[in-house]
Amino acid sequence: MKYIFYIILFLNIKIYCQQTGQYSQFTFNKYCYNPAAAGININSNVEAIIGTRQQWVGFKRAPNTNFLSINYTIKPQRSYKRWHNFGLYISKEKVGIFRNEGYYLSYTLHLPVSKKINMSFGVFGGVRNLAIDRNLISNSDPIYYKTYTNYFFAYPDFIPGMRIYSKRAFFDISVQQLYKNRQVQGNKQIGNKSKLVPQIYVSFGKKYNLNNDLVLVPAVNVHSSITNIPSVELNLMAYYYKRVGVGVSVRNRDFISGIFQIRLFGNVTAGFSYDYSINKLNAVSPRTVEFMLGLTPLIALFGNDNERYNVARCPSFDF
Repeated sequence: MKYIFYIILFLNIKIYCQQTGQYSQFTFNKYCYNPAAAGININSNVEAIIGTRQQWVGFKRAPNTNFLSINYTIKPQRSYKRWHNFGLYISKEKVGIFRNEGYYLSYTLHLPVSKKINMSFGVFGGVRNLAIDRNLISNSDPIYYKTYTNYFFAYPDFIPGMRIYSKRAFFDISVQQLYKNRQVQGNKQIGNKSKLVPQIYVSFGKKYNLNNDLVLVPAVNVHSSITNIPSVELNLMAYYYKRVGVGVSVRNRDFISGIFQIRLFGNVTAGFSYDYSINKLNAVSPRTVEFMLGLTPLIALFGNDNERYNVARCPSFDF
């Protein structure tokens, strides 16, 4: 009974709150939250990240999210006024009988506003879809007889974002589900004819160099739908020699996370987090795990990269 209760509770939260994705390693997977975060890596003009997040380990058909992103920065030689970035982001989420997918292209414009501060504006444009797997519904469930096929909704989606950043700090703001789509198409609908609620993400982080070997980066990520209680995540990372990072994150009164990141071969970064539930969910399934792998190869398509990085490329906030 407890298992059924929590599954029903989760489905109700997912349907009515319409909360979008959230990651413990939000400073690593910054492009997921904000298209304006693409193109700030000074080590490479290409950045690719793949990742997976398995929530509530132990629950059958618990939330599972996978994503893939890649973006490329175009900056002509000696361009002090602006540079551009183009990217691709794909996410797939399974929650019980539901499957939610997103396919996006992005464009980002970077503008130096002073010798130390840059500003960027970006937008995701793509499509999201929601599907129901009828095969996972019990034959004895009344819904089974009213669901003649696998329901499938597809709707356009746009995500604007802005970032202000320097070598030592960043401030992000983005809005997801800005386009208020109704979750109904033709004679297909789930529950009531609700609209998707806009979700606002705001994050801030600052870097402190304690010495030549150790860097501390406190950060906060706030996720809100305006009408509901916001989710506030406090994060603290410590980086040693810019090679190894360890940290801790606390989200409201629900989760506490341990984070470990390591940089390999100079252009590969792996990140792992373990979330432990500190609310009532702890009694049945306390664990959530998350793994990410980032690659920043050096690919030169426009001019000499050594000259471009040393002369024209502005510094960014990056571990």
